[in-house]
Amino acid sequence: MKKLRFLSTLATLFIMVIFTVQAAPKKIVFWHSMGGNLQKSVEKIVKDYNSSQDKYEIEAIYQGSYDETLNKFRAVAGTKEAPSIVQVYEIGTQFMINSGYITPIQELMEADNYDSSKLEDFILNYYRVDGKLYSMPFNSSSAIMIYNKDAFKKAGLNPNKGPQSFSELKKVAKKLTESKETKYGFAMLMHGWFFEQMMANSKEYYANKNNGRDGIPTKVNFNNKAGKEIFSMLRDMYKEGTAESFGRSWSDIRNAFISKQVGIYLDSSSGLRDIIDNADFEVGVSFLPGPNKEFYGALIGGASLWVSNSVSKDEQKGAWDFLKFAASPSEQAYWANSTGYYPINKDAYKEPSLIENNKKYPQMTIATAQIQKSVKSKYTQGALLGTFPEIRQKVVIALEENYEGKKSIDKILKQLESDCNKIIKRYNMLNN
Repeated sequence: MKKLRFLSTLATLFIMVIFTVQAAPKKIVFWHSMGGNLQKSVEKIVKDYNSSQDKYEIEAIYQGSYDETLNKFRAVAGTKEAPSIVQVYEIGTQFMINSGYITPIQELMEADNYDSSKLEDFILNYYRVDGKLYSMPFNSSSAIMIYNKDAFKKAGLNPNKGPQSFSELKKVAKKLTESKETKYGFAMLMHGWFFEQMMANSKEYYANKNNGRDGIPTKVNFNNKAGKEIFSMLRDMYKEGTAESFGRSWSDIRNAFISKQVGIYLDSSSGLRDIIDNADFEVGVSFLPGPNKEFYGALIGGASLWVSNSVSKDEQKGAWDFLKFAASPSEQAYWANSTGYYPINKDAYKEPSLIENNKKYPQMTIATAQIQKSVKSKYTQGALLGTFPEIRQKVVIALEENYEGKKSIDKILKQLESDCNKIIKRYNMLNN
Protein backbone atom coordinates (compact mmCIF):
# COMPACT_ATOMS: atom_id res chain seq x y z
CA MET A 1 0.00 0.00 0.00
CA LYS A 2 2.79 2.38 0.95
CA LYS A 3 4.55 1.47 -2.28
CA LEU A 4 1.43 2.35 -4.28
CA ARG A 5 1.08 5.70 -2.50
CA PHE A 6 4.76 6.42 -3.13
CA LEU A 7 4.41 5.61 -6.82
CA SER A 8 1.26 7.73 -7.03
CA THR A 9 3.02 10.69 -5.40
CA LEU A 10 6.03 10.23 -7.67
CA ALA A 11 3.78 10.16 -10.74
CA THR A 12 2.03 13.34 -9.59
CA LEU A 13 5.35 15.13 -9.10
CA PHE A 14 6.52 13.95 -12.52
CA ILE A 15 3.36 15.30 -14.16
CA MET A 16 3.79 18.60 -12.32
CA VAL A 17 7.41 18.90 -13.52
CA ILE A 18 6.38 18.14 -17.11
CA PHE A 19 3.56 20.68 -16.90
CA THR A 20 5.91 23.31 -15.44
CA VAL A 21 8.48 22.76 -18.19
CA GLN A 22 5.79 22.96 -20.87
CA ALA A 23 4.30 26.10 -19.34
CA ALA A 24 7.62 27.94 -18.99
CA PRO A 25 7.68 31.08 -21.15
CA LYS A 26 9.87 31.09 -24.24
CA LYS A 27 12.95 33.26 -23.74
CA ILE A 28 13.45 35.99 -26.35
CA VAL A 29 16.89 37.63 -26.31
CA PHE A 30 16.95 41.35 -27.08
CA TRP A 31 20.29 43.14 -27.68
CA HIS A 32 20.25 46.92 -27.31
CA SER A 33 22.53 49.97 -27.02
CA MET A 34 20.60 52.05 -24.52
CA GLY A 35 22.86 52.82 -21.56
CA GLY A 36 22.36 54.90 -18.39
CA ASN A 37 18.83 56.19 -17.80
CA LEU A 38 17.80 54.97 -21.25
CA GLN A 39 18.58 51.42 -20.14
CA LYS A 40 16.23 51.84 -17.19
CA SER A 41 13.47 52.90 -19.57
CA VAL A 42 14.09 49.90 -21.83
CA GLU A 43 14.01 47.57 -18.84
CA LYS A 44 10.70 49.10 -17.67
CA ILE A 45 9.08 48.36 -21.05
CA VAL A 46 10.47 44.82 -20.96
CA LYS A 47 9.17 44.33 -17.43
CA ASP A 48 5.74 45.63 -18.45
CA TYR A 49 5.64 43.18 -21.34
CA ASN A 50 6.80 40.17 -19.34
CA SER A 51 4.14 40.92 -16.73
CA SER A 52 1.42 41.29 -19.36
CA GLN A 53 1.56 37.68 -20.59
CA ASP A 54 3.15 34.33 -19.77
CA LYS A 55 4.00 32.90 -23.21
CA TYR A 56 7.26 34.78 -23.79
CA GLU A 57 9.98 36.29 -21.63
CA ILE A 58 12.10 39.09 -23.07
CA GLU A 59 15.68 39.21 -21.83
CA ALA A 60 17.14 42.65 -22.57
CA ILE A 61 20.94 42.70 -22.70
CA TYR A 62 22.96 45.90 -23.09
CA GLN A 63 25.73 45.42 -25.66
CA GLY A 64 27.48 48.80 -25.61
CA SER A 65 27.45 51.48 -28.30
CA TYR A 66 25.65 51.16 -31.62
CA ASP A 67 28.92 50.21 -33.30
CA GLU A 68 29.70 47.60 -30.64
CA THR A 69 26.23 46.06 -30.87
CA LEU A 70 26.39 45.87 -34.66
CA ASN A 71 29.85 44.30 -34.58
CA LYS A 72 28.70 41.70 -32.06
CA PHE A 73 25.69 40.89 -34.22
CA ARG A 74 27.95 40.49 -37.26
CA ALA A 75 29.94 37.88 -35.35
CA VAL A 76 26.91 35.66 -34.59
CA ALA A 77 24.43 36.54 -37.36
CA GLY A 78 22.98 33.47 -39.00
CA THR A 79 23.77 31.19 -36.04
CA LYS A 80 21.80 29.99 -33.04
CA GLU A 81 23.82 32.42 -30.93
CA ALA A 82 22.15 35.39 -32.59
CA PRO A 83 19.62 37.37 -30.53
CA SER A 84 15.97 37.30 -31.57
CA ILE A 85 15.88 41.12 -31.56
CA VAL A 86 18.74 43.54 -32.15
CA GLN A 87 18.75 47.33 -32.03
CA VAL A 88 20.67 48.94 -34.89
CA TYR A 89 21.19 52.63 -35.61
CA GLU A 90 19.50 54.10 -38.66
CA ILE A 91 22.65 54.22 -40.79
CA GLY A 92 23.05 50.46 -40.40
CA THR A 93 19.86 49.83 -42.39
CA GLN A 94 21.43 48.87 -45.70
CA PHE A 95 24.02 46.65 -44.04
CA MET A 96 21.30 44.76 -42.15
CA ILE A 97 19.29 44.21 -45.33
CA ASN A 98 22.38 43.07 -47.23
CA SER A 99 23.34 40.69 -44.42
CA GLY A 100 20.47 38.33 -45.26
CA TYR A 101 20.14 37.44 -41.58
CA ILE A 102 16.91 39.26 -40.76
CA THR A 103 13.18 38.75 -41.27
CA PRO A 104 11.54 41.93 -42.61
CA ILE A 105 9.02 43.36 -40.18
CA GLN A 106 6.61 43.77 -43.09
CA GLU A 107 6.24 39.98 -43.28
CA LEU A 108 5.46 39.70 -39.56
CA MET A 109 2.99 42.58 -39.78
CA GLU A 110 1.13 41.06 -42.71
CA ALA A 111 1.00 37.61 -41.13
CA ASP A 112 -0.63 39.22 -38.07
CA ASN A 113 -2.90 41.62 -40.04
CA TYR A 114 -1.32 44.45 -38.08
CA ASP A 115 -2.60 47.96 -38.85
CA SER A 116 0.54 50.04 -39.38
CA SER A 117 -1.48 53.19 -40.17
CA LYS A 118 -1.50 53.92 -36.43
CA LEU A 119 2.27 54.49 -36.60
CA GLU A 120 4.01 57.68 -37.77
CA ASP A 121 4.46 57.11 -41.49
CA PHE A 122 7.29 59.61 -41.83
CA ILE A 123 9.32 57.64 -39.29
CA LEU A 124 8.43 54.30 -40.89
CA ASN A 125 9.48 55.68 -44.26
CA TYR A 126 13.16 55.73 -43.34
CA TYR A 127 13.13 51.97 -42.76
CA ARG A 128 11.15 51.16 -45.91
CA VAL A 129 13.08 49.95 -48.93
CA ASP A 130 11.22 49.32 -52.19
CA GLY A 131 7.96 49.64 -50.30
CA LYS A 132 8.84 47.01 -47.69
CA LEU A 133 9.33 47.82 -44.01
CA TYR A 134 12.42 46.01 -42.74
CA SER A 135 12.58 47.04 -39.09
CA MET A 136 10.42 48.59 -36.39
CA PRO A 137 11.37 52.14 -35.30
CA PHE A 138 12.19 52.32 -31.61
CA ASN A 139 14.15 55.38 -30.51
CA SER A 140 13.51 58.02 -33.16
CA SER A 141 14.77 61.59 -33.09
CA SER A 142 15.77 64.39 -35.44
CA ALA A 143 18.15 67.35 -35.37
CA ILE A 144 16.76 70.61 -34.00
CA MET A 145 18.05 74.08 -33.24
CA ILE A 146 18.21 74.97 -29.54
CA TYR A 147 18.82 78.53 -28.35
CA ASN A 148 19.05 80.69 -25.24
CA LYS A 149 15.89 82.81 -25.10
CA ASP A 150 17.22 85.05 -22.33
CA ALA A 151 20.32 85.87 -24.38
CA PHE A 152 18.11 86.61 -27.39
CA LYS A 153 16.07 89.12 -25.37
CA LYS A 154 19.13 90.90 -24.01
CA ALA A 155 20.67 91.05 -27.49
CA GLY A 156 17.50 92.65 -28.90
CA LEU A 157 16.46 89.53 -30.82
CA ASN A 158 13.02 87.96 -31.01
CA PRO A 159 13.11 85.19 -28.35
CA ASN A 160 10.16 83.39 -29.89
CA LYS A 161 11.73 82.84 -33.28
CA GLY A 162 14.99 81.13 -34.08
CA PRO A 163 16.91 81.92 -37.29
CA GLN A 164 15.45 80.06 -40.26
CA SER A 165 17.99 80.55 -43.04
CA PHE A 166 21.77 80.21 -43.16
CA SER A 167 22.17 83.96 -43.74
CA GLU A 168 19.85 84.76 -40.84
CA LEU A 169 21.75 82.36 -38.59
CA LYS A 170 25.01 84.16 -39.38
CA LYS A 171 23.46 87.54 -38.51
CA VAL A 172 21.93 86.31 -35.26
CA ALA A 173 25.16 84.56 -34.21
CA LYS A 174 27.07 87.80 -34.81
CA LYS A 175 24.61 89.83 -32.77
CA LEU A 176 24.74 87.35 -29.88
CA THR A 177 28.53 87.37 -29.89
CA GLU A 178 28.73 91.17 -30.02
CA SER A 179 26.23 91.50 -27.17
CA LYS A 180 28.57 89.38 -25.02
CA GLU A 181 25.54 87.56 -23.60
CA THR A 182 27.27 84.41 -24.81
CA LYS A 183 30.90 84.00 -25.81
CA TYR A 184 29.95 82.54 -29.19
CA GLY A 185 26.74 82.88 -31.11
CA PHE A 186 26.67 79.41 -32.62
CA ALA A 187 28.20 75.94 -32.41
CA MET A 188 27.72 72.66 -34.22
CA LEU A 189 28.95 69.31 -32.98
CA MET A 190 31.55 67.67 -35.21
CA HIS A 191 29.16 64.92 -36.24
CA GLY A 192 28.20 63.83 -39.76
CA TRP A 193 24.52 63.56 -38.83
CA PHE A 194 24.04 67.33 -38.89
CA PHE A 195 25.54 67.60 -42.37
CA GLU A 196 23.10 64.87 -43.51
CA GLN A 197 20.21 66.81 -41.97
CA MET A 198 21.09 70.10 -43.65
CA MET A 199 21.60 68.40 -47.01
CA ALA A 200 18.09 66.94 -46.79
CA ASN A 201 16.65 70.33 -45.76
CA SER A 202 18.44 71.82 -48.79
CA LYS A 203 16.61 69.33 -51.04
CA GLU A 204 19.83 67.64 -52.05
CA TYR A 205 20.66 63.94 -52.25
CA TYR A 206 23.41 62.59 -50.01
CA ALA A 207 24.26 59.86 -52.54
CA ASN A 208 23.41 59.11 -56.16
CA LYS A 209 20.58 56.85 -57.34
CA ASN A 210 18.24 59.16 -55.39
CA ASN A 211 19.95 58.45 -52.08
CA GLY A 212 20.28 54.79 -53.00
CA ARG A 213 16.51 54.43 -52.94
CA ASP A 214 16.38 53.68 -56.69
CA GLY A 215 19.39 51.44 -57.01
CA ILE A 216 22.75 50.63 -55.46
CA PRO A 217 24.58 53.92 -54.90
CA THR A 218 28.05 54.26 -56.39
CA LYS A 219 29.06 57.69 -55.09
CA VAL A 220 28.24 60.42 -52.61
CA ASN A 221 26.99 63.85 -53.60
CA PHE A 222 28.78 66.48 -51.49
CA ASN A 223 30.74 68.81 -53.76
CA ASN A 224 27.68 70.70 -55.00
CA LYS A 225 25.81 73.91 -54.26
CA ALA A 226 24.18 72.59 -51.07
CA GLY A 227 27.38 71.10 -49.69
CA LYS A 228 29.33 74.28 -50.40
CA GLU A 229 26.65 76.48 -48.82
CA ILE A 230 26.72 74.45 -45.59
CA PHE A 231 30.52 74.45 -45.35
CA SER A 232 30.70 78.15 -46.33
CA MET A 233 28.16 79.14 -43.66
CA LEU A 234 30.22 77.40 -41.00
CA ARG A 235 33.55 78.69 -42.35
CA ASP A 236 32.28 82.30 -42.39
CA MET A 237 31.20 82.15 -38.74
CA TYR A 238 34.45 80.49 -37.64
CA LYS A 239 36.44 83.25 -39.37
CA GLU A 240 34.30 85.97 -37.78
CA GLY A 241 34.64 84.41 -34.34
CA THR A 242 30.87 84.09 -34.00
CA ALA A 243 30.95 80.29 -33.97
CA GLU A 244 33.16 77.74 -32.25
CA SER A 245 33.82 74.01 -32.30
CA PHE A 246 33.48 72.02 -29.10
CA GLY A 247 34.73 68.81 -30.68
CA ARG A 248 32.97 65.49 -31.13
CA SER A 249 31.52 65.04 -27.65
CA TRP A 250 27.78 65.52 -27.16
CA SER A 251 28.28 66.31 -23.49
CA ASP A 252 30.90 69.00 -24.23
CA ILE A 253 28.69 70.98 -26.60
CA ARG A 254 25.67 70.61 -24.30
CA ASN A 255 27.71 71.84 -21.34
CA ALA A 256 28.91 74.78 -23.44
CA PHE A 257 25.29 75.76 -24.08
CA ILE A 258 24.18 75.32 -20.47
CA SER A 259 27.17 77.35 -19.23
CA LYS A 260 26.28 80.14 -21.70
CA GLN A 261 29.42 79.82 -23.75
CA VAL A 262 27.26 79.48 -26.85
CA GLY A 263 23.81 80.92 -27.62
CA ILE A 264 22.59 78.59 -30.40
CA TYR A 265 23.53 75.04 -31.28
CA LEU A 266 22.21 71.97 -33.08
CA ASP A 267 21.26 68.91 -31.07
CA SER A 268 19.15 65.77 -31.19
CA SER A 269 15.55 66.19 -30.10
CA SER A 270 16.19 63.32 -27.68
CA GLY A 271 18.54 65.52 -25.65
CA LEU A 272 16.11 68.43 -25.28
CA ARG A 273 14.54 67.53 -21.94
CA ASP A 274 17.87 67.25 -20.14
CA ILE A 275 18.91 70.63 -21.52
CA ILE A 276 15.71 72.27 -20.28
CA ASP A 277 16.05 70.65 -16.86
CA ASN A 278 19.67 71.77 -16.42
CA ALA A 279 19.63 75.27 -17.89
CA ASP A 280 19.04 78.26 -15.58
CA PHE A 281 17.56 80.23 -18.47
CA GLU A 282 14.60 79.82 -20.82
CA VAL A 283 15.34 77.40 -23.63
CA GLY A 284 13.98 77.97 -27.12
CA VAL A 285 13.59 75.47 -29.95
CA SER A 286 13.18 76.01 -33.67
CA PHE A 287 13.30 74.05 -36.90
CA LEU A 288 16.58 73.38 -38.67
CA PRO A 289 17.90 76.26 -40.76
CA GLY A 290 18.19 75.90 -44.52
CA PRO A 291 19.57 77.80 -47.50
CA ASN A 292 16.45 79.99 -47.42
CA LYS A 293 13.59 80.58 -44.98
CA GLU A 294 11.53 77.73 -46.39
CA PHE A 295 11.77 74.65 -44.16
CA TYR A 296 11.69 71.49 -46.26
CA GLY A 297 12.37 68.58 -43.97
CA ALA A 298 14.52 66.76 -41.44
CA LEU A 299 15.82 63.21 -41.29
CA ILE A 300 15.01 60.57 -38.71
CA GLY A 301 17.85 59.56 -36.43
CA GLY A 302 18.13 57.03 -33.63
CA ALA A 303 17.64 53.31 -34.13
CA SER A 304 15.18 50.56 -34.94
CA LEU A 305 14.60 46.94 -33.92
CA TRP A 306 15.37 44.02 -36.23
CA VAL A 307 14.26 40.38 -35.98
CA SER A 308 16.81 37.63 -36.70
CA ASN A 309 15.87 34.89 -39.16
CA SER A 310 18.21 32.30 -37.62
CA VAL A 311 16.04 31.82 -34.52
CA SER A 312 12.96 29.60 -34.41
CA LYS A 313 9.61 30.69 -35.84
CA ASP A 314 8.21 30.73 -32.33
CA GLU A 315 10.97 33.11 -31.20
CA GLN A 316 10.25 35.34 -34.19
CA LYS A 317 6.57 35.40 -33.20
CA GLY A 318 7.58 36.29 -29.65
CA ALA A 319 9.87 39.03 -30.92
CA TRP A 320 7.06 40.49 -33.02
CA ASP A 321 4.65 40.25 -30.08
CA PHE A 322 7.06 42.33 -28.00
CA LEU A 323 7.55 44.89 -30.78
CA LYS A 324 3.79 45.36 -31.01
CA PHE A 325 3.62 45.88 -27.26
CA ALA A 326 6.51 48.37 -27.28
CA ALA A 327 4.74 50.31 -30.06
CA SER A 328 1.44 50.56 -28.14
CA PRO A 329 0.17 54.05 -27.19
CA SER A 330 0.75 53.67 -23.44
CA GLU A 331 4.29 52.31 -23.79
CA GLN A 332 5.17 54.92 -26.41
CA ALA A 333 3.88 57.69 -24.16
CA TYR A 334 6.05 56.34 -21.34
CA TRP A 335 9.05 56.04 -23.68
CA ALA A 336 8.66 59.63 -24.91
CA ASN A 337 8.18 60.98 -21.39
CA SER A 338 11.18 59.18 -19.93
CA THR A 339 13.63 59.60 -22.81
CA GLY A 340 12.70 62.51 -25.07
CA TYR A 341 12.47 60.34 -28.19
CA TYR A 342 9.45 60.69 -30.47
CA PRO A 343 6.48 58.38 -29.96
CA ILE A 344 6.11 56.21 -33.07
CA ASN A 345 2.42 55.61 -32.33
CA LYS A 346 0.19 58.59 -33.16
CA ASP A 347 -2.31 57.60 -30.47
CA ALA A 348 0.38 58.11 -27.82
CA TYR A 349 -0.32 61.85 -28.06
CA LYS A 350 -3.79 61.17 -26.63
CA GLU A 351 -2.35 59.54 -23.51
CA PRO A 352 -2.85 61.77 -20.43
CA SER A 353 0.75 61.27 -19.31
CA LEU A 354 2.15 62.58 -22.61
CA ILE A 355 -0.33 65.45 -22.72
CA GLU A 356 0.80 66.49 -19.24
CA ASN A 357 4.47 66.10 -20.12
CA ASN A 358 4.10 68.29 -23.22
CA LYS A 359 2.53 70.99 -21.05
CA LYS A 360 5.63 70.89 -18.87
CA TYR A 361 7.96 70.77 -21.88
CA PRO A 362 6.18 72.70 -24.68
CA GLN A 363 9.47 72.79 -26.59
CA MET A 364 8.95 69.09 -27.34
CA THR A 365 5.88 69.91 -29.40
CA ILE A 366 8.03 72.07 -31.68
CA ALA A 367 10.44 69.19 -32.20
CA THR A 368 7.50 66.92 -33.00
CA ALA A 369 6.00 69.50 -35.37
CA GLN A 370 9.25 69.58 -37.34
CA ILE A 371 8.89 65.90 -38.22
CA GLN A 372 5.18 66.19 -38.91
CA LYS A 373 5.78 69.16 -41.24
CA SER A 374 8.69 67.56 -43.08
CA VAL A 375 7.99 66.80 -46.72
CA LYS A 376 7.95 63.06 -47.36
CA SER A 377 10.41 62.54 -50.21
CA LYS A 378 13.56 60.66 -51.11
CA TYR A 379 15.57 63.61 -49.82
CA THR A 380 14.12 63.22 -46.33
CA GLN A 381 13.79 59.43 -46.53
CA GLY A 382 17.51 59.21 -45.90
CA ALA A 383 20.36 57.62 -47.82
CA LEU A 384 20.98 53.87 -47.99
CA LEU A 385 24.67 53.06 -47.86
CA GLY A 386 26.15 49.80 -46.64
CA THR A 387 29.25 51.74 -45.57
CA PHE A 388 27.42 54.64 -43.92
CA PRO A 389 29.32 54.51 -40.58
CA GLU A 390 32.68 54.80 -42.36
CA ILE A 391 31.41 57.60 -44.59
CA ARG A 392 30.06 59.51 -41.63
CA GLN A 393 33.52 59.43 -40.04
CA LYS A 394 35.04 60.87 -43.22
CA VAL A 395 32.50 63.71 -43.05
CA VAL A 396 33.56 64.44 -39.46
CA ILE A 397 37.18 64.79 -40.59
CA ALA A 398 36.06 67.17 -43.36
CA LEU A 399 34.06 69.27 -40.88
CA GLU A 400 37.11 69.52 -38.65
CA GLU A 401 39.27 70.58 -41.59
CA ASN A 402 36.71 73.22 -42.45
CA TYR A 403 36.92 74.54 -38.88
CA GLU A 404 40.73 74.69 -39.06
CA GLY A 405 40.42 76.75 -42.26
CA LYS A 406 43.76 75.68 -43.78
CA LYS A 407 42.27 74.13 -46.94
CA SER A 408 39.77 75.58 -49.38
CA ILE A 409 36.21 74.30 -49.14
CA ASP A 410 36.39 73.06 -52.71
CA LYS A 411 39.51 71.02 -51.92
CA ILE A 412 37.97 69.60 -48.73
CA LEU A 413 34.79 68.50 -50.48
CA LYS A 414 36.61 67.02 -53.48
CA GLN A 415 38.84 64.97 -51.17
CA LEU A 416 35.82 63.95 -49.10
CA GLU A 417 33.97 62.69 -52.17
CA SER A 418 37.04 60.83 -53.42
CA ASP A 419 37.62 59.09 -50.07
CA CYS A 420 33.97 58.14 -49.67
CA ASN A 421 33.59 56.88 -53.23
CA LYS A 422 36.55 54.54 -52.74
CA ILE A 423 34.86 53.11 -49.63
CA ILE A 424 31.59 52.61 -51.53
CA LYS A 425 33.34 50.99 -54.51
CA ARG A 426 35.14 48.49 -52.28
CA TYR A 427 31.93 47.63 -50.43
CA ASN A 428 29.94 47.17 -53.66
CA MET A 429 32.60 44.84 -55.07
CA LEU A 430 32.34 42.61 -52.00
CA ASN A 431 28.59 42.72 -51.43
CA ASN A 432 26.80 43.13 -54.76
